[in-house]
Amino acid sequence: MNERTITVLYSTQSGRAKACARRSSRLLRSKYPSLVIRGNCSFDEFGVTRFLSLGSSDHGTKPVQNESDCKTENPHLLLLFVSTTGDGEHTTSISQTWSAMLSKSLSPTLFANVPFALFALGDRAYGDAFCAAGRKLAARLVQLGADPVCQLGYGDDGSAGGVLGDLDGWLVDTFYRVVDGLHVDEKEDKSGEMERLTDGRREVLYSVEILERAAAANAGAVQLDNDLEIHEWQKPEFSQQYAKYFQHSCPDTAYQYNDRFIRLNGRSNRKADQIDVSHNITAKKPPLLGRVMDNDRLTSEEWMQNTRHLRIRVDDQMGKTLSSLQEENNIPSNSLPYQAGDVATILPSNPISLVSKFVSVLPPSVRSLADAKIRIKRIRSQLSSIHHPWPEECTLRGLLTHCVDIQSLPEREDLYALSAYCNLDHVSGKDQSEKLISLSETSGAALYTDYIIRNKRNWVDLFYDFDSLFYEEVAESDACEGHSEKTLLSISSLLSILPSISPRHFSIASAPSFIQMKREPSTKGFDLELCVAVVEGTTPLGRIYRGCCSTYLASIKPCAEDKKDNSVTNLSNLVRLWITPGSFHKLPLNLSTDSITFPKQSYFQTPILCVGAGTGIAPLRALIFEREAQISLHLDRRNLECEGDKTEAHKQHPDNILVFGCRKRLMDYYYGIEWDSLSEARRLRLVPAFSRDQEHKLYVQRALREMDEGSFIAQHILERHGAVYIAGGSKMARAVKDEIIEALGVVLDSGESGAKKLLNKMKRKGLFSIEAWS
Repeated sequence: MNERTITVLYSTQSGRAKACARRSSRLLRSKYPSLVIRGNCSFDEFGVTRFLSLGSSDHGTKPVQNESDCKTENPHLLLLFVSTTGDGEHTTSISQTWSAMLSKSLSPTLFANVPFALFALGDRAYGDAFCAAGRKLAARLVQLGADPVCQLGYGDDGSAGGVLGDLDGWLVDTFYRVVDGLHVDEKEDKSGEMERLTDGRREVLYSVEILERAAAANAGAVQLDNDLEIHEWQKPEFSQQYAKYFQHSCPDTAYQYNDRFIRLNGRSNRKADQIDVSHNITAKKPPLLGRVMDNDRLTSEEWMQNTRHLRIRVDDQMGKTLSSLQEENNIPSNSLPYQAGDVATILPSNPISLVSKFVSVLPPSVRSLADAKIRIKRIRSQLSSIHHPWPEECTLRGLLTHCVDIQSLPEREDLYALSAYCNLDHVSGKDQSEKLISLSETSGAALYTDYIIRNKRNWVDLFYDFDSLFYEEVAESDACEGHSEKTLLSISSLLSILPSISPRHFSIASAPSFIQMKREPSTKGFDLELCVAVVEGTTPLGRIYRGCCSTYLASIKPCAEDKKDNSVTNLSNLVRLWITPGSFHKLPLNLSTDSITFPKQSYFQTPILCVGAGTGIAPLRALIFEREAQISLHLDRRNLECEGDKTEAHKQHPDNILVFGCRKRLMDYYYGIEWDSLSEARRLRLVPAFSRDQEHKLYVQRALREMDEGSFIAQHILERHGAVYIAGGSKMARAVKDEIIEALGVVLDSGESGAKKLLNKMKRKGLFSIEAWS
């Protein structure tokens, strides 16, 4: 039997590429049992050095005479799934690998003779940005000598079958032919197919040992200490285990701090190639701990959207940090804890009520151990990418509260795996198992969309609907972990299926220099502010759904003013977070020294245009106030106040221009008082777009188009050499970029193609950036 190896890697932002990788790996294993599949993780998890070394390994040294040799003689193949995010950009899960691949020092024959197949994911609604990241990666691999063994596959988010439907077509019509060319043996014994599939679905990755059963009176109770809530991850007997678990969620680009909360320059003091699929815990840091000091509603109480303004004080770190870390590693520090436009990565928890509901529908033998102290051990040295290694010691209830994403929507591969645990002794067990399998297949795409996506059914809902999953026809006293033949769904198998909570990303809405100016020098730590829209709504069937992290943040009660003494630790409102660089890290802050050319309302060499809608205002607020802080720090305040209104012409040339869109001025005009105040002081040119305050809807792209009778865009970019920053929904960002390209194309001799080249040039200098999300 010939053995061939396929390395499966993906880059993803929302999880679709990971779902494609999981599905492809399962189908390949089923069709080609002798095939060896490794990786099945993100590019950066696989490791930069490890990825680049694929080009210098033995399988890449044999010369390839023709395409046929590439497909049949080479025993190794790369199968890559690449998502596009924002304005045709790569996702964060490939950021370090992509940066390394762009290095000019790489040999053009680095990946010589290495075969690869790539499936790109995107949305055709975004025009030439459709699957741009995948196409760029494929082109770069070819530049470095790699050989594409087949045409690129394209997954369209807007197609009838979605990306998974497009994937299945690509696998059958294109990729399987490549694997057939490797002479890999297909499965021959069809009679045992169902048995092998069942075994594959019941893949168990952990062993569970019961260390201590909980007393009935204390089961599920939240302990109190000095009238403060103590969560399980904060308890002394569990805190170190949870700290090790949480640090696996640390973003690769997260800043590091010493114990005085001085940010160490750069992103991380570790090398990029230290990221590894083995999840080396020394490579990542446990989260920072912040206390919520303010949690105020920004929108009117009568408005449908609940948007919050939070101020978080970071004054602790989970796990220990050496006080001499900076000196020992000779790493320079930065006086600012973060930069304007940076991102706070929050790790949320599930509400206790939802966890209790989920526990109530587990099999009795599992439910009875929900509050027992357990020890979890990995059976395999390398886990799949569904989740990180769980805490080694915890309770099941604590793990479900702080680690398991029971509020997420189960993926199709999850439903396929779960189908093996429907108890056939239940009256509907067989039907429910078959339904779960149908929901996981491409032919059931419409059913899956209707049942899971449209009606927002999470893991709790799924267990409620498929009651054969928790059916147990044995006495509870006789059922213990791993000993009941009737209990298909044990704690071990449950932990092998459920996904871990992924951190959520929020653009920081505060300017670090501005914040520091207002704080007492002796105050420990630092503050940051967030603008968070709480996700909540009702499905077509009347089901209420809520966002995991936004609801979690909205529910936190802020510290009382009289408890801000650093000697008092309020444990009930701690937030776990990291801080990472954002999209606007090259904000121009150089002050102008030419007082003749520039009116005194223009203190900077480079004016900036900020365009945003909704919570996209968060990073733009940080940019504007960081520049305001720089003026206060470097110029005489009295001159700043008296030089403001020389002539009416000066009103047209402020340093900062904001085009902000929302629905109604009186309802969701985020930070409107601040913008109006800056506008009255002639420090900001404000162009609001309240879409529903007039008969015809007004959006930011139209407001931008009509500024200065249509001449503003060209004047700002071509004459004033200004920067442009856009933040908000991806469709809005695309519309604004198209508006800019069209306006520049009218005045440039090279037309719109020249406009695109100009924006790309500005982008490389950090003068044109987009932070967009779906």
